[in-house]
Amino acid sequence: MAQKRTVLLRLSNTGEPVNSEGVNNGVLLFPSIALPNEYKLGDPIFQLHFQLNAASPITRNGQLFSNLPQDFNTPFDRHQYNEYNIESSFHQDITIKIPVYKPGSYSYYISYENDDSKQVETETFYFNVPPNLKLNNEYLAFNAINIESVVSKWIGPVSNWDKFFGNIADKGYNMIHFTPLQSRGESNSPYSIYDQLKFDPEIFANNEEATNLITSILTKYNLLSLTDVVWNHTANNSDWIKEFPDAGYNVKTAPHLIAAIELDSKLLEFSSKLSEYNLPTNINNEHDLRVIMNGLSNFVIDDLNLWEYYVFDKVDILQDLKKHYYDRTSTISPVDIPATVKLDNIKDLADFTLSYASANAKAILGERGDNTLDSVKLLGILFTVFKSKEIEFSIISRKAEQIIDTINAPLYAIYDDDIHTIKLQVENRIKYLRLEEGGPKLGEINDKNPLTESYFTRFTQKSTGEEWALANNGWIWGGNPLVDFASSQSRAYLRREVIVWSDCVKLRYGEKPSDSPQLWDRMKKYTQICASLFNGFRIDNCHSTPLQVGEYLLDEARKVNPNLYVVAELFTGSEEMDKIFVERLGINTLIREAMQAWNVQELSRLVHKHGGRPIGSLTWLPLDDFAFPANKEPVKDKYLDSYTEIEIPKILSRQAPHALFMDCTHDNETPNQKRTPEDTLPNAALVAFCSSAIGSVYGYDEIFPRLLNLVTEHRQYTLDDSNGIGIVKKKLHAIRKELAAESNDVLRDHEMYIHHEDQYITIQRHNARTGKGWFLIARSKFNNYQGPQILNPPVLSGTIVKHEFSYTLKKDGDFVESDKFLTGVPTILEELPSPHIEYNGKESIISIDESFIPGSIAVFSTEIPGVDLSLDHFVKEGAIEASLGLDLYDLNAILYKSSPEELDASAGTENVYTIPNYGTLVYAGLEGWNTALKHVIWQNNLGHTICDHIRQGEWALDYIVNRLDKYAKLSKNLGKFQDWLRTRIEAIKKAPYFLRPHYFALVVGIAYEGARFRALRSFSPEIQMATNFVQSLALTSVQMVGKMNNTSLIPFDQIPCIAAGLPHFSNDYMRCWGRDVFISFRGLFIVTGRFDDAKQHILGFAKTLKHGLIPNLLDAGRNPRYNARDAAWFFLQAIQEYVTYAPDGIEILDEKVKRRFPLDDTWIAYDDERAFSYETSIRDVIYEILSRHAKGIKYREANAGHNLDSQMKYEGFDVEVAVDWETGLVRGGSQFNCGTWMDKMGESEKSGSKGVPGTPRDGAAVELQGLLKSALRFVNKLHSQGSFEYTEVEKPDGSKISLKGWEQLLQDNFEKQFFVPIDPNDDDKYVINKSLVNRRGIYKDLYGSGKEYEDYQLRPNFPIAMVAAPELFTPEHALSALRLADATIRGPVGMSTLDPSDYNYRPYYNNSEDSYDFATSKGRNYHQGPEWVWVFGYFIRSYLLFHYLHASDCQTKSGTPSAQILTEVNKRIQGHNKWIKESPWAGLTELTNKNGEVCHDSSPTQAWSSSCLLDLYYDLWNDEHYQR
Repeated sequence: MAQKRTVLLRLSNTGEPVNSEGVNNGVLLFPSIALPNEYKLGDPIFQLHFQLNAASPITRNGQLFSNLPQDFNTPFDRHQYNEYNIESSFHQDITIKIPVYKPGSYSYYISYENDDSKQVETETFYFNVPPNLKLNNEYLAFNAINIESVVSKWIGPVSNWDKFFGNIADKGYNMIHFTPLQSRGESNSPYSIYDQLKFDPEIFANNEEATNLITSILTKYNLLSLTDVVWNHTANNSDWIKEFPDAGYNVKTAPHLIAAIELDSKLLEFSSKLSEYNLPTNINNEHDLRVIMNGLSNFVIDDLNLWEYYVFDKVDILQDLKKHYYDRTSTISPVDIPATVKLDNIKDLADFTLSYASANAKAILGERGDNTLDSVKLLGILFTVFKSKEIEFSIISRKAEQIIDTINAPLYAIYDDDIHTIKLQVENRIKYLRLEEGGPKLGEINDKNPLTESYFTRFTQKSTGEEWALANNGWIWGGNPLVDFASSQSRAYLRREVIVWSDCVKLRYGEKPSDSPQLWDRMKKYTQICASLFNGFRIDNCHSTPLQVGEYLLDEARKVNPNLYVVAELFTGSEEMDKIFVERLGINTLIREAMQAWNVQELSRLVHKHGGRPIGSLTWLPLDDFAFPANKEPVKDKYLDSYTEIEIPKILSRQAPHALFMDCTHDNETPNQKRTPEDTLPNAALVAFCSSAIGSVYGYDEIFPRLLNLVTEHRQYTLDDSNGIGIVKKKLHAIRKELAAESNDVLRDHEMYIHHEDQYITIQRHNARTGKGWFLIARSKFNNYQGPQILNPPVLSGTIVKHEFSYTLKKDGDFVESDKFLTGVPTILEELPSPHIEYNGKESIISIDESFIPGSIAVFSTEIPGVDLSLDHFVKEGAIEASLGLDLYDLNAILYKSSPEELDASAGTENVYTIPNYGTLVYAGLEGWNTALKHVIWQNNLGHTICDHIRQGEWALDYIVNRLDKYAKLSKNLGKFQDWLRTRIEAIKKAPYFLRPHYFALVVGIAYEGARFRALRSFSPEIQMATNFVQSLALTSVQMVGKMNNTSLIPFDQIPCIAAGLPHFSNDYMRCWGRDVFISFRGLFIVTGRFDDAKQHILGFAKTLKHGLIPNLLDAGRNPRYNARDAAWFFLQAIQEYVTYAPDGIEILDEKVKRRFPLDDTWIAYDDERAFSYETSIRDVIYEILSRHAKGIKYREANAGHNLDSQMKYEGFDVEVAVDWETGLVRGGSQFNCGTWMDKMGESEKSGSKGVPGTPRDGAAVELQGLLKSALRFVNKLHSQGSFEYTEVEKPDGSKISLKGWEQLLQDNFEKQFFVPIDPNDDDKYVINKSLVNRRGIYKDLYGSGKEYEDYQLRPNFPIAMVAAPELFTPEHALSALRLADATIRGPVGMSTLDPSDYNYRPYYNNSEDSYDFATSKGRNYHQGPEWVWVFGYFIRSYLLFHYLHASDCQTKSGTPSAQILTEVNKRIQGHNKWIKESPWAGLTELTNKNGEVCHDSSPTQAWSSSCLLDLYYDLWNDEHYQR
């Protein structure tokens, strides 16, 4: 059971939950779903999986701490965290599994080692597990809750309860909200509780009777219960607080309130002496108020001298200073003042004095005179200022006075502002109480009704006789809920900013139980009593509840009742602040109020907000955002609530807090007051149709005329009140019950469409799975002056509509007040005939007429034929099974195909799809649609252009199926997948147009996931279980390798071949490049396990060996071009990788290939009879490459000239390669060609660069030496194993050298020729031209180039040699060079191709520029600063390798790479992770401009860019250096 109820919480690299798109200030909410039938008490209710990214910074010596109890019986303690070690991994996401046993609010944080090797902690993150509510032993979904609030004292004697609650149950309510049932204080308000531990004695004889009665009544009528809990205050006459006054805010517990208490007393005194002061005791107008306020200024404010509480008394301080100056000068030493304090800056000096010489290090609000300075310390400061103790006191005094004035200046400003605020607040409060229309108009000022309310409750403690004044509670407009407004952080009581409740004393909890033990204990008992009796709490005044108090008391409540349902009404004014309370307290539902709407439009907005998801909402799918567990076929329905066929649990992501939408609360004015009595009906129906919990207050259905006063109202509810809308409420609640019963997940299954048209609001509720639903027409009546209006006939496309009921509510006479009972405005609930419904086979049209007057509703049931559970199951199942048998070439066609590839496959008749007003997809296959749709799906963006296009026609639906026809003809199994897709598309065509985006996105998403899974399933085991990033890299292998009609690996057969990049290098002769193929070879073939493709590419290129080189451009062997000096070395490296890692890989050495050209290198056409007329083995090919280089290679390219290369000069076609037998280095090229990967030829006639290579790199290129060394090491090892018979090569002079000797010669000379020492004094150990050194501690890029300064350029080629032959490098030199490169040429994604300090550095590539700039015109700077991605792969591999082998703290005791080095490596590939996620091409770009800036002339996905990062992971899995 626990496995099925697994919830996955993904964490970012910084440990915070990964947020859902489009959700701000959401809360992590576990699903609110029924427990399965097999659940037994003590079983986990969920299994929580924390998923951390592989090698993220938080995994470095990381521990996850969570306060989830580890078993059912362990009591929850939110401060008790269990530790879970984070086992670091580099290629697999880390999962920590923790069972969840009970509902509640839980949290976690992570401790880890940061870059400074210090253990740090993340912030604490919260998640909420909802209670499991049951009614009559059946699960009650939150959205099925119908609450009615009752004020218990108005029910009357307990003999009334049975009938009263029976009436409520009969209306369909299933939960009662009780206002507090405890003993009330002298004000008689239920919220002013006299004794929290005793139920109301006016209703119940004792607590036992209360418990029995409440339980029996609720059980009898199948009602759940909710009660207010009041934690913030107690009644002003509560006896218990008079014995424990420290539970309140007073002069001892809160000395900062002394001034406020004095002001409050003075105001009361002033109120009682108005006659004595000849001031009015009745305020009848503004003039009276002004007279009162003038008197208040004179007799209260001026008399109090409140400034004495704020400032430092200069006179007293100076007198004391003088005394100490003359009495103790010799014993007072100068003070050591920090250098940051400027002695000639009076503000600096005053700030220092305040922090050093005042008792509290700051100004405080306490008793008069509490703000003072220590004269001894002040003298010490002044002695330091004057640098002498022998200074006249008059000078000392003047400086001291200046300092004190500077300290006091802002304090006087605060005082002035506070006095202004006091006057303003008092004036406004008097105006409200006695003049304003909306106020109580209290009348004469007397002792009962003083000028303003008292902010403090005053009493004499019986046991001590001590006088006390305790702060009363209240609320503040716009206050910060996280700041206790009675604490020292606030001056609200002094500034008279509190809207005070004089019958309630504010409770002072402090931070922990020991701060006020009697209070915490009392409230704990009170809370537990309530939790044991009621099913839920409404937290009264929640936003003013100190968080630590709410947490503690709710924790205690959940110990008694684990399934406690908690609701609250938050007035924080901020969703961000709401989130804090919801998370920390585990609030399940927030109260929202329909009566807050001031017009129909606002009501429509509220209904829309709480109504549910829009009709046709897109079903969330993981798509490409998750790692797919592909090591086995997925188990169907393994996890709950899943539409995906992939084994991915339900995702715990942030959601908006659940809502309890009230048509009217016990705090709201009634419709009769704010709108009209007739609006009661449409308002109630609109709320009832919302996909949320709903509620009402008793009296709303009965049309009570006004908001009732909880304090002064003494009448009772009537027991036989049939007035109002109770009949309709019963029907509406029955609909809600039916909706809940037919749904697995109301949050997802039920969708709505809301339309507002002047007086009308319509709601369509629709079950996305069953096709059934409801439709409501409501005509509001916000006032009595609404004109005539007939609703435009609603048209429900594809929907059959049946009328269920219609009513209108009419006022029937004037309201007559009763002395004894609470009664409503007389009304008649009149049933209306059905509106006219027309169904034409395609749509239903509803027409209403003039009889549908304001205050009317009409309710209809709906059904969409053909949209039902069978369709829901049909479209979401079977893609995985249909993908069985697909090979990777099928999947290349299904998922990818760029424009040139799709045009090639269709002989130019079919291309990638273009969506109007959106653009052209990058792929014809499902990846193109995934890129376009995924964010639309995740954001549920039904207004997106793509959704509009799908609604408008079937073009896209037909395209995704029909484009596969051409591929299915050539495939054994692709037709099966196409049939699955076709049947689903045909099925969803029957759905109404407004549901098409829903189904289209679902089918495409499921198909995409199925194909993606099948591709991953075809890869090596490591990739099958790797991270999303690694899997995405591996999928570029599928992206890049496919069958083409216009090219292949050989001329006469269509063998799937790899593209260098898409779309630029995907087609015809531009597809296969020898250099690119074999740089990409290891990552895209070996790492993924595509050994047959690897073999075919080796054999295909081996056939074309000529001059001892393989082609730069293959062109299927038809017209290969041989202008790459490096391709042969990458080719040999690829053979080595194949032999090392492929199963039976060594057998490829014996494979025979038919050679495209004769051995004498004669150029012949591919269909010449001499072509492919003889064969050699791969072993022979390897030796031929080595021997031809040893002897020297010199030729002019075949067919040289403008037709072969329109940019190259005549000399550039001459190719020469040789070995420098003094050093063993391979070298070649000239200043007229560019035979390595940095192969940009100048093209601009305007700038004069045409035919001038940007980077000729002639001479000995550093990377080729590493590849040569690797090749020699490889063949020498083969020879030692008896697998390579060749042992020597011939030099140009005819002498011979052994292959071992050549390898040793290279080993002996490499560092000497290439390293540039950090210390110039070491230059004589190396070949150095000091005058050309630009940067030290590097490896040269070249040796012996035509422009010697180019030798000394820092470029990212040396790491290629490091990876191929690490033994060539001195470890300390290598580490310093790598760290230097890391700091200077590593970008966010690529490596800068030239040192930024180089004169030729030009980091912005723009191939279309044709300017007079020789360096950049026509993109000549292609490799002169732009940041290339593929070389980053070699850099990061070498960075890891040399740190692992030679740096401290980079190995564990067991010999594996440490978390420290792995997190450092991971940090450096975050740019790539981000890029591949965000790229519409689902790959890594060829290059970027400076600092990772997008280069628009770059190939957007390049084979070697992804491949070389896959090599990094393969090193860790298989490289011998890491296998210890």
